[in-house]
Amino acid sequence: MSSGTYSRAMKGWLAGCAAATAVIAGFAWIIVALAAVTGGDLDRFVGGTMATLLAALLVFPIACLMTGFPTAAIAWVSERFAIRSIWFFACAGGFTGILSDAVLAGLFGRTGPSYFSGLFAAAGVVAGIAYWRVAGRHAGRDVSKGMT
Repeated sequence: MSSGTYSRAMKGWLAGCAAATAVIAGFAWIIVALAAVTGGDLDRFVGGTMATLLAALLVFPIACLMTGFPTAAIAWVSERFAIRSIWFFACAGGFTGILSDAVLAGLFGRTGPSYFSGLFAAAGVVAGIAYWRVAGRHAGRDVSKGMT
């Protein structure tokens, strides 16, 4: 991988982590908003919103840690074989999300699917699409120029 390709892949990875964080934080914020609406408590809504924003600051680095190696493998495969399909990156992101959920569940001693598998898969799909927007649609361009 050239340095430009590496830089683009890193930017795509960070964009994917930010997108996954936004999906997870957005889901949490919807739960906070629904609880506040049913309870009619504005203070609960404001406090819950601030707690969700603070939690997002924790979710982002965890997402980066959990997805580093899988994303590097996906980036390598896409560069090597010049895969530029949004579907490839969306599916790979969903798989990475489910894999991250399984690892986190295992860290907490739980086996089998967790309650959040769907959320992690959705966050992964959105992250895969974000990665594609930044880096994936350019995958393999350097390789195809060098091949004769």
